[in-house]
Amino acid sequence: MKAPTVDGSIACGIDFGTSNTTVAIARQNNDQITLVPVEDEHLTIPSTIFFPAESPAVVFGRKAINAHIAQEDGRFMRSFKRVLGTSLMKEGTHIGGRKTKFENIIGHFIEDIKNKAELSAERDIHNVVAGRPVHFVDGNDKADKEAQSQLEAIFSAAGFKNIRFQYEPIAAAFAHELNMGDTERLAVVMDIGGGTSDFTIMRLSERYINKPDRHEDILSNAGIRIGGNDFDRALSLKCFMPLLGLGSLWGSKGLGFPVTPFFDLSELSKIQYMYTQKYKRDLRALIAQSNDKILTHRLLSIVEEEQGHALMAAVEESKINLSSCERTTADLSFIEAGLQSHADRAQFEDSLHGSLESIQTTINDCIMMAGVKADDVALVILTGGGTAIPLIQKITRRIFPQAGISDGNRLSSVGFGLACDARRYYLGLN
Repeated sequence: MKAPTVDGSIACGIDFGTSNTTVAIARQNNDQITLVPVEDEHLTIPSTIFFPAESPAVVFGRKAINAHIAQEDGRFMRSFKRVLGTSLMKEGTHIGGRKTKFENIIGHFIEDIKNKAELSAERDIHNVVAGRPVHFVDGNDKADKEAQSQLEAIFSAAGFKNIRFQYEPIAAAFAHELNMGDTERLAVVMDIGGGTSDFTIMRLSERYINKPDRHEDILSNAGIRIGGNDFDRALSLKCFMPLLGLGSLWGSKGLGFPVTPFFDLSELSKIQYMYTQKYKRDLRALIAQSNDKILTHRLLSIVEEEQGHALMAAVEESKINLSSCERTTADLSFIEAGLQSHADRAQFEDSLHGSLESIQTTINDCIMMAGVKADDVALVILTGGGTAIPLIQKITRRIFPQAGISDGNRLSSVGFGLACDARRYYLGLN
């Protein structure tokens, strides 16, 4: 590998996530790695963007979400990381009537993160270690490499001169290694984020921090393109979409109402495409033959009023609530006065059955590739919002019965660990 041209004094790690993003800074003259407030006092920012119709000023994070919920005129987008490596990167999308490439959309967000890091550091930052999932795209090495190349080009266009990638679960391991002591421990990192679930098995010890090359300590990596967005979709289809007509009858023969609109409305990356005039026209034609107009007119109202993201925000809030409560109620009065969705943890866990089977299979594959036994694992590091789900924690304890569990800093440990790697690689510090 060609050695980077390094300014030798500052570097950063950026965890650009499907749902949330963090950035941390490492300095030559300071042992402390610092997480950057990326939105007011918050150390995380939702990976969202809003293009106002009447203003060139793009809005990010919570402010973007609030602008959309307030139904300000413009284009709202989230989960755009999932577009990397897919055909949508080349197709682009329309914003304000103009065709816009996704590399420019993602670029706006990365530029904003870089600007905030530089504002915090009070100087330019050219060196970055960027996080990446084990697989951007499952089962397609060509698309996976293309996704990383696309993201590298975006970081370069944002002004970074030296760009290095690190697997997100490995970065989380680096963050935990700082306070482990000299004893070697076999650890598995479970990183369940918004778009992917990634796993790494590696040997950790505080004394290994000084090693310039950690490849021999990394025993295996495995990942699957299932994450929090998929959990949201499952909960939406289980507890929310029946209120809009999923499972109702359609047509003179009493067939089931076509399911495509419900799946589209439950998938964050597809909601915006439901707002085209053609989609709305086709949906009206479908609903004209509905046998339950009360339910399906709610569906039509959401699409015509462009409230799909507001609905999915309610779904996500219910998912989060069910991590700490047995049941929850979502207020859907923005659709219809008095409308509510009730969900309990058992329903949610039932909806996750297929996804969790795939995740368990991926974990077992990771163990097999590492050539170890699950009982040999001494530490499980949980990172990413999905690891807060009680059933995932239960599965983790069942697979790794001898391991201790570390679940602090779920949303910031990857960004912190990427900065650890940046400090080692660019600044020559440990």
